[in-house]
Amino acid sequence: MMNFSGARFIPESLRVVVGGARSIDWPTQEAPPHLCQSAGHDNERSTLVRADLHCHTWASDKPVNKWIGFLGVPECYSPPEKVYDQARTRGMDLVAITDHDTIAGAMELVERGFEDVIIGQEVTTFFPEDGCKLHVLVWGLTPELDEQITQLGLRRDVHDLAAWISQHHLPHALAHPLYSQNNKLTPEHLEKCALLFKGWEVLNGAHTVKHRATIERFLASLTPARVQKLERKHNIQARWTRVWHKARTGGSDDHGLLNVGRTWTGIAPQEDEPTRLSPDEFLRLVMSGRAVAGGVGGNESLLAHQLATVAAHGFADKFHSKLRPRARYASAKLLRIAGVDAPMPGKAALLIDTVRSSISRRRRGKSPLIDAVKRELGPVLGRYDDLSALLEPEAWTAMGSALSRHDRMASMADDLIGAVSRALGEGLLCAASAKDTKGVAQHALGGMLVGLAQAPYLFSLFHQNKERIMIDTMEASMERQRVESGGEPRQLTTRVLLFTDTLGDVNGVSRFIQNVALRAHKSQRDLHVFTSTRFEVPRQGNIRNFAPIIAGKMPKYEQLEAVLPPMLPMLRAAADFRPDVIHLSTPGAVGTVGWIAARMLRVPVVGVYHTDFPAYIDHLFDDETYTKLCRGVMRKFYKPFSRVFTRSDDYTNSLVELGVERNRVVRLRPGIDTARFSASHRRMDVWDDLVREGVPGATGSDTNEVRIVYCGRVSVEKNLPVLTKVWKRASAELSRRGVRARLIVVGDGPYRKTMEQELAGSGGAPVSFLGFRHGTQLSEIYASSDLFVFPSDTDTLGQVVMESQCAGLPVIVSDKGGPSEVVLRGETGFVIPTTDIGAWADKIVDLACDDEKRRAMGRAACKYMSDFDISHSFEHYWDVHRGVHAEASGRTRRNDSIAMGGVVAR
Repeated sequence: MMNFSGARFIPESLRVVVGGARSIDWPTQEAPPHLCQSAGHDNERSTLVRADLHCHTWASDKPVNKWIGFLGVPECYSPPEKVYDQARTRGMDLVAITDHDTIAGAMELVERGFEDVIIGQEVTTFFPEDGCKLHVLVWGLTPELDEQITQLGLRRDVHDLAAWISQHHLPHALAHPLYSQNNKLTPEHLEKCALLFKGWEVLNGAHTVKHRATIERFLASLTPARVQKLERKHNIQARWTRVWHKARTGGSDDHGLLNVGRTWTGIAPQEDEPTRLSPDEFLRLVMSGRAVAGGVGGNESLLAHQLATVAAHGFADKFHSKLRPRARYASAKLLRIAGVDAPMPGKAALLIDTVRSSISRRRRGKSPLIDAVKRELGPVLGRYDDLSALLEPEAWTAMGSALSRHDRMASMADDLIGAVSRALGEGLLCAASAKDTKGVAQHALGGMLVGLAQAPYLFSLFHQNKERIMIDTMEASMERQRVESGGEPRQLTTRVLLFTDTLGDVNGVSRFIQNVALRAHKSQRDLHVFTSTRFEVPRQGNIRNFAPIIAGKMPKYEQLEAVLPPMLPMLRAAADFRPDVIHLSTPGAVGTVGWIAARMLRVPVVGVYHTDFPAYIDHLFDDETYTKLCRGVMRKFYKPFSRVFTRSDDYTNSLVELGVERNRVVRLRPGIDTARFSASHRRMDVWDDLVREGVPGATGSDTNEVRIVYCGRVSVEKNLPVLTKVWKRASAELSRRGVRARLIVVGDGPYRKTMEQELAGSGGAPVSFLGFRHGTQLSEIYASSDLFVFPSDTDTLGQVVMESQCAGLPVIVSDKGGPSEVVLRGETGFVIPTTDIGAWADKIVDLACDDEKRRAMGRAACKYMSDFDISHSFEHYWDVHRGVHAEASGRTRRNDSIAMGGVVAR
């Protein structure tokens, strides 16, 4: 390493020239505390001298990344004078150009006589010990100093670069400090940077604004004692006096003429200072610590649009001129969205090409994608009139291109992608039903291309969140240091985001999630639920229903819906919510979006094994191939989970077989809303209500029937064929004994018609199919019945079994699955193998004929369920999530977090 001295004396030959001014000498006084914060209010900005200290021009001509380097697309196409014009138009008093490893863009302005230019450079450098890559903004450069950076090999060694900056006393800032450029950045590197650099960029317009809070806390933690500790730890001497007193800067990091001047560094001149500052005086005050960083921070849409702008320029440069006239006309129109003024073909060329295209298109047939875009583009654009005004080049200098309106453009893109996807999806289904193989292929290809159009947004979402683990580690480390210094430990606050495919459906899983959301809302726990459905869901502040792009009936289950959720809006909302833990309730389309969100946000995942899907598939298809395929999908789905709740001990082994480690399986304490489901809801008039409603087969309250109720999906995997056989036999015996009894089926499903036909034959067994029932009416149906039966072998708990017992009903359940674990055998119900049809029928007959026994067991069931109030279950549920968060944030070891969360399944 070169041995540069840290002397403050600057020889005449090395004096820094900034905009033609003299060398800079920085004062060392402390900045007023209020100026160390962000400025952004209108009254503050009117008194500030401002500069966007991080801007790029076409001199940043390296490929945007190595993967597309072979295309020769640079990372910026912005002419220096347009950067200058946009900065001045947006209120910047000074204009800084900081191209990557060159001052060519800034020198172009200086040589052409532009005033108030700050010559800067974003210097690429590395920690030589491990290759960690950094960017350092250096201002006040001259061609001679720029040449020294290369000649002295300063890009290879950050220690040498820092010493050189210190020797020449150059204004500088560590750019986007939390951005890990080659995935090697650690908190230890930042500790070293705290000793090496006086200036830090705390607000970067291209990187997520969420970084700022952590950067500010880190800088605030630097005290003289802390600096001395870091010097000993890393064996590095601080390069600056009072190095803990940092200069803070902000800049847009613009690469596409979208955001120049929207993020800035400002100085508030004092009473005895001029209101107009020269570049060198401005930088002197910045480095003294008086600067504030303000404006907008980066987000996912901004980065996506910046990438799209560079790609648009690359396309215009490489391919636009080679297109046919009609395609070139459409290309020029679309390129204007990104602020690219590409030439359009003449009218004669367009006319000739139109004739040719109409002939060839008749031969080739229509393109579903092009047709969908043409049909949907007009209506979508009609809702965004404000963006239409930004399609003319004359508006770009003052107002920017349409892509510079990030929120509006992202919203328009979501609407257009959704509309085109819906059109293609409907066309795909029509082609499939018509057995049009070519049509299916064309629509599928169109859908893939629409998916590809979302790539910039998807990449940006992942890119903006890739430092999450490091930030959490830093926050935990700073919290430990604070506590070690005598501070009171802060309570760990946990934010949970739950993704579910079932919330508006009538099933136990849906009701459990609704209960959890309600408990969280009432107890002010930060849990939000995301779903995508056309069904009605509870209107609650912590529940968000995203309108599906496509929704239709599920094959074989017309009462259920299959949806294509809007992935980008859901991921964007997840990024905005910033969860500490993501909970995946179901492995469907919405659950898959949640799985992607967890990968994107680098947060741990918790889930519930609500349903034994391999067993379902086995029941439905009786084909081992499908069952194995389902197991493979489930194994991949559950692999990244930090914890998986099981609703019963019976399914722990099933999860282990799916590849989930046994110590990651936690038995969730069963819970139920004991106020909602109770014997107090008994109201015999509910049966009269159903008669008035016109429900087929419904009988009134005066029939004096024993009512045996089943609640759930009417399907094969719920073992309804077994219940059909059982009820035939039991009904015949009850009729022989003169006991009036009726089976009440609450729910719907693909087996309903078959079941109706089966029970209607041979004189008929009394049965009423009520369809789906909700809320208070469902509670009244439970409480006004006499016995509950549930033959499913595949339920992991059977929420309805708990609901019915809570309502005062004895139950009969299968010996397989979770329901058997929430029944006191012989006291609140009976557990019988579903292979024994006779035993089921006999037990139904026995209870239907013995009123006293049935009522005694019902009272015992109601008392038993009082210990399973949802409040206890929710606290256990929440503690597990808190434990996972604590483990992930470094506050506790894994075994400790398991202990916080409850019992691991054995």
